[in-house]
Amino acid sequence: MTRLLGAGRPRLDPAFERGADGPETLAVLNDPPVSAWLPQFRAAEIDGVFLVTGPDDQHVRRHGDNVVAMLGGAIRLIYSETGRVRPGAQRGHEHFGFADGISQPGIHGLTPRSQPGRAPNEGLPGQDLVWSGEFVYGYPAQRADDYRAGPMVPLPAAWARNGSYMVFRRLEQLVPEFHRFIADRAAGLGITPELLAARLFGRWSSGAPLELAPLRDDPRLGNDRLRNNDFSYGDDRFQRRCPYAAHIRKSYPRDDAPEGEAAMQTHRILRAGIPFGPEVQPGETRTAHSRGLMFLCYQIAIARQFEFIQASFANDPGFVPGKRRPDDGSPVRPGIDLIIGQAPGNGPRKMDEPVPNYPAGNRRTSIEMPEQFVRLTAAGYFFMPSLSALRTVLT
Repeated sequence: MTRLLGAGRPRLDPAFERGADGPETLAVLNDPPVSAWLPQFRAAEIDGVFLVTGPDDQHVRRHGDNVVAMLGGAIRLIYSETGRVRPGAQRGHEHFGFADGISQPGIHGLTPRSQPGRAPNEGLPGQDLVWSGEFVYGYPAQRADDYRAGPMVPLPAAWARNGSYMVFRRLEQLVPEFHRFIADRAAGLGITPELLAARLFGRWSSGAPLELAPLRDDPRLGNDRLRNNDFSYGDDRFQRRCPYAAHIRKSYPRDDAPEGEAAMQTHRILRAGIPFGPEVQPGETRTAHSRGLMFLCYQIAIARQFEFIQASFANDPGFVPGKRRPDDGSPVRPGIDLIIGQAPGNGPRKMDEPVPNYPAGNRRTSIEMPEQFVRLTAAGYFFMPSLSALRTVLT
């Protein structure tokens, strides 16, 4: 942007300006040092990104080659990677085997409401509608005190209208190591590996939420878009159905958020992502090939949205605050999200109550994960402009 518009160009979102590789960003998110990233992302030479999607590898490769050829000497390709939907029954699942992308916010005016009379602020049951100004410049944003439209975020420049900020993170998953860890710890805790993994995620591998299926998987529920996201946490006061630090409860605490559910919507992101790398091969007991998830999300304020979720929710062992034990009222420290949470210096992470106390009881357990099985290997913050901006100012 500076090359196109000059040194006096308008300054955009502060987090975008410092960048995903900025020292302050790394410190806020507990990200690994840039020296540990893929070599292509260490030199700070990446100026932009193209996303090419299609039904198969050949289609994507052909269109990607056309884009590069069309731009000729105007660009130099730094890095390219192709993601693939996983095969067969694992379609729609990430490499650990869990259904992905279930809980997305809806958009006021775009997402159809399934129950307009009873739930005017929901798309599908349990899917809160968020005002489009949370994701794109130039539209009403979310109010923190109720679900009405608020003022739009000020435009840094007229050409920013209809633009959005995209966060890219290449997350490498150590799949055999994760499953071995789960099997070992489950045996020690006296529960099945499937239940322990579900307690870490907050959903079973099918997508069925623990809040609705606390003790065993229910694939029919997991596949039912009218039911698999229709729940809240307010009546699960003692994490008997779902741990406070489970991945989906940490990243979107719904009515359990201390600031209130309406204010929680000001932190929402639109997520997208696709697995990369080969399937785990028979006999692969240690990760032999790089695989994981290319994660993308869109928002209008990176610090208030993506970074807030990562730093203040997933990484914070004290979130959700104010929780008490049912027997003696002693405080609970929920722990870190063991799926995406990051401790300083890649230190050990702990989660409270991996063993369920359902429907009653107060057995105290915890689980410590000595290393991360999801590792950041590259990242970038990008501004995604409108077509009109590309045709006029940014050309």
